Amino acid sequence: MLPAIDPLSFPDAAFIGDVLVVDVRGRNLDAVESVQVKPARGVRAMLGDPLTRRDSPVHAGPDRLTVTVQIDFDAYPGDRRLWVQSPTGDSNPLILTVML
Repeated sequence: MLPAIDPLSFPDAAFIGDVLVVDVRGRNLDAVESVQVKPARGVRAMLGDPLTRRDSPVHAGPDRLTVTVQIDFDAYPGDRRLWVQSPTGDSNPLILTVML
């Protein structure tokens, strides 16, 4: 089954310089292997929380996942699409607006 992200569990905007660590809700998140952002210039996304121990679990269950998004200072303002990927396919995309 495809993963799905609940749009209400993720902020819809962030400022340049922000680091967002979000506990994303959804379905079929236990097999997620990566998180993608397009256009990616100046915005980095990763699974997990970089401030926790490296051996701590990224997933808390099939309905919850920790995602970190860093907005670099050279990022251009505007909309980005963010989604997660699993072996079964991609989730629904979310819109994240980068603001000055």
